[in-house]
Amino acid sequence: MPPNTVLVAITAIVVLYLAFRFIPGLQARSVLTLLLLGLIGFFLVITVAEMPPFGEPGNPDYNEIPQRFLERGVTETGAVNVVSGIILDYRAFDTFGEVTVLFTAIAAVVAALKAHQ
Repeated sequence: MPPNTVLVAITAIVVLYLAFRFIPGLQARSVLTLLLLGLIGFFLVITVAEMPPFGEPGNPDYNEIPQRFLERGVTETGAVNVVSGIILDYRAFDTFGEVTVLFTAIAAVVAALKAHQ
């Protein structure tokens, strides 16, 4: 982890701590919510800092897999549309996971909106 990422994370934690300490009327639930959001933000910052640089030839998106999908996708999957073959045959489990996440998000939004009516 780069040193400046650690510095940003420590600064964010200190700022959150000071905000919680000096803002009157904060309840434990709101403090817990803000801490959880700060933790999620911390992990997002670390994840972005660890990503490979954009455009380098050694990055994972510059390998032989996309070339194979385009060259042999129609014959291996039997689909007329290459994109449909990739999504429904090669990446079926990934697509199922994405659909599950979207359904869970929609259910959470509907539950939150119904709770406030």
